[in-house]
Amino acid sequence: MEKRLDLWDAFPIYGYEKGTLISKEKGCMTIPLQLVLPEAYTLNKKDFVRLQELFYNIIHVLGPHSMLHRQDYFTQEYYRTIPGHLQGDFLERANEHYFEDRPFLEATHYLYLSKVPKNYIRLNSNRVNSHMSKNREFFLTHSVPEEFMDSVYIESFKTQVNQVIKLIKETGLIEVHRLGYDDLFDIQGLYARYYRLLDRSGNLGDVDFRGNDIRVGTRSAQFFTLENLEQFTKDHITPFEYYGGYTTDKNPFPIGNLFSLGFKIPCEHIVNQYIYIPDQEKVLTQFRKKIKRFQKFSSGKTTDANQIYAGQVQSFIGDLLENHKQAVYYHLNVMGISNGQENTNRISNSITTAFKRLRIQAKYNTLDRKNLFFGGVPGHSIGLPTELFLPMASDMAASLLYFEGGPKESTRFEEKFRLVDRITGRPLYVSMYREPEKKHWIFNRGMLVASGSGGGKSYWTNHYIASELRKGGEAILMEDGHSYDKLTEVFNGVILEHRDNAPFTFNPFLLDSHDVQVSDLGKKRLTEGKLLFLVTLLQLITNEDRMPKESEVKSTLLEHLITSYYDTQWQSETRNFKFDSFFEFAKTSLFSLIRTHSISQEVFDPHVFLFLLQKYHSTGVRGKLLNQADERLAGLSAKKLVYFKMGRLIDNALLFPITALMIMDLFNKKMQDPGKLTINKILAVDEAWKALERPELAHYFNAQSRMARKLGGQPIFISQKVDDFVASEIIRDAIVVNSHIKVFLDMRDFSASFDRIQSLLGLGEKQKQLILSLNKDTPEDRSFREVAICWMDRVKVYGVETSLEERCIYETNPNDCETIKQLHKEHQEHWPLTAKAYAFHKTKK
Repeated sequence: MEKRLDLWDAFPIYGYEKGTLISKEKGCMTIPLQLVLPEAYTLNKKDFVRLQELFYNIIHVLGPHSMLHRQDYFTQEYYRTIPGHLQGDFLERANEHYFEDRPFLEATHYLYLSKVPKNYIRLNSNRVNSHMSKNREFFLTHSVPEEFMDSVYIESFKTQVNQVIKLIKETGLIEVHRLGYDDLFDIQGLYARYYRLLDRSGNLGDVDFRGNDIRVGTRSAQFFTLENLEQFTKDHITPFEYYGGYTTDKNPFPIGNLFSLGFKIPCEHIVNQYIYIPDQEKVLTQFRKKIKRFQKFSSGKTTDANQIYAGQVQSFIGDLLENHKQAVYYHLNVMGISNGQENTNRISNSITTAFKRLRIQAKYNTLDRKNLFFGGVPGHSIGLPTELFLPMASDMAASLLYFEGGPKESTRFEEKFRLVDRITGRPLYVSMYREPEKKHWIFNRGMLVASGSGGGKSYWTNHYIASELRKGGEAILMEDGHSYDKLTEVFNGVILEHRDNAPFTFNPFLLDSHDVQVSDLGKKRLTEGKLLFLVTLLQLITNEDRMPKESEVKSTLLEHLITSYYDTQWQSETRNFKFDSFFEFAKTSLFSLIRTHSISQEVFDPHVFLFLLQKYHSTGVRGKLLNQADERLAGLSAKKLVYFKMGRLIDNALLFPITALMIMDLFNKKMQDPGKLTINKILAVDEAWKALERPELAHYFNAQSRMARKLGGQPIFISQKVDDFVASEIIRDAIVVNSHIKVFLDMRDFSASFDRIQSLLGLGEKQKQLILSLNKDTPEDRSFREVAICWMDRVKVYGVETSLEERCIYETNPNDCETIKQLHKEHQEHWPLTAKAYAFHKTKK
């Protein structure tokens, strides 16, 4: 008949006092801690070395008769919809429904620090977990080591733990906090989760050890162990490995040694790592005795197995003594969990395959399943049989720990920019600038977006702009294509297209409330922004190659001329703000202004200046361009979304910079509107930013960028030719320097020349590694493109995945767009219906 025990009798923890767990087995003391590990793929070589050194030092701090138990839970969660988002627009609703109930693995990480009896490693394995065969009254009365009753010893242990916590915090890589009573013993606490095999629902069930696995209700568990050195198929352990999925000759990609045992195992599981620290004198004595035993039975030949073993042990002792390491005992196991609906063989294959990636031949351990289970109970590492440990040096043990955690999500309800975790497919809300600004990762919101051809830059931008509009933001878009037509229509924006028979026209001298300041005495003057705008415009249309000193004289002269023009107009009863009136004023005032300030003709030639201006007078060849306010442009600063389609204008070296300047002025007015101070104001320039190659515009844009930092503006520059961003010093200074956020999509086209791009864009080595890893080794069951987001010196990679309804609006592929166009006609040009029809069309395929 099978033996049955009440859970209380089988539960190995006797009590919890002052943050310390007390085990029924020998009264061992354990202080449990929870860790928050760095996100996977964010660590570089130096980080892994620091983490290895951290746990190497922890081993030394804890000292002899200590046990370090690292435990990592990988549990399956499901995305739950947010009710408020189901009340949003049709795209937001589609996004919520698309991800509804999506499964993903979530990781939690623990560290249990224990004091164990002095003779632990020599304990009889047959008597492990003997508490289950004793009466309750026996606990802590006959079997507790004397030192565990010593208050000085107990306080010394607590001091050691405090030192460990301090060491962890000092790295800046891992967060740590102590586990409280509720964290451990609540109905959803750590013990309940462990005994339910990570099932969050229902009551505790019977734990059944019959057969070759462990069963709790419909769930079952299997153990896979590393318990002897022969299971290693590699000779040397370093602080990190290189990940084959991302590593190339030019881009080595470091990961932790146990990385493959984490999120890469596609089922619920628990990873246990144990390090026992013995008394060093005693353990070295035992090793020396072992050498003598091997030599005693050796034939003396160099090929004799006993002679080889003796030499290996001697080399091990020599390494410890020469390099000031400690001898420790290490054990690793993975408990794979099936929920009854999954194929147990599939889970077994996944775990053994993960071990093979580590070059470890895992043992499927059924014989020790009960002791492995109870040895994994938090605070009861003494329940693990000592025969399952293997000896190794402390630095090697410190390298064989799991170091990579899951994604850290932004404030859930404030951020509506949805991306997914690249490993698990978990839906995430990512803060592009709000949290980075608060954390001082960035100091402006300027964004650069780059990818190779077909890399998804326009798709990404559509997705981002939609999320910002949904949060109340406003945007001005400039492009020479048709990438944002559908987005603009969906959000009731305005599309303005330059055509040869209907060119844009402007009246830059006309004023509105954003352009004028009035002093306390009632005197009017232009705002700094308007004055700079007009100076820049006049420099653009009268451009001459001049030395810096001459350019500065010209700028100052234009400021005087513009200011005098408006002073005269304000004093006149018949005000007529337009280019013609300015030109007439300049003809009569410019020469006297030059004489007054004794400016020579060599520095500034008024005749040439007026000749160049005359072209834009109503009698000149460009007479309409600056004299006539375009009705299409009226009131645009109040519009939520404005899309300028530049068409062939983008190649016009004369008209395009002028038009770009006017659009920047519109952005300027949005930023200065006090009613829009709290919202994000976007100027997205897709492939149309080359106008900034003009020095005059670069200077204006730099001033505008300073204003954007203060007023919540976000310039975004987009290109599929990333080399263009660094092609000239003017562009680099105007765009790259002012873009603290850099977004990269598929960059395979630039992999051979990326070192130069890295240098010119000021990217770090980890940023380079992650950018060049994009869209490699992506999950087979997920359909998304990856994106690397750099916040100055920080970087994270996500997946860009949307619903099919969103894809209908964001897609720019010509074939897809033709299908969408036809569906739109069939559904009376109603975008919600078109998007649903497109989703159905794609699903049916």
